[in-house]
Amino acid sequence: MNLSEKLKKMRTKNKLSMSQVARLSQRATDHRGRITQGYISRLESGQETNPSLQKIVTLSRIYKVEPNDFFPSTKGRKRA
Repeated sequence: MNLSEKLKKMRTKNKLSMSQVARLSQRATDHRGRITQGYISRLESGQETNPSLQKIVTLSRIYKVEPNDFFPSTKGRKRA
């Protein structure tokens, strides 16, 4: 599952609209973590694929998950 699919799944699991997530992100202590509804839409559609660490932290707080939950698991993979 890629980032866009995970984000949409987490948002719908929490029964939040994009607008609600955007409003909740305005509580971020670091202004760089604030997210617009349009940016959430672009992330979920795959148009944006590289959110900043601050935005990942904000989303993880909103969805009540760890930041690394947005990325593929490295269990069982060999290091290069």
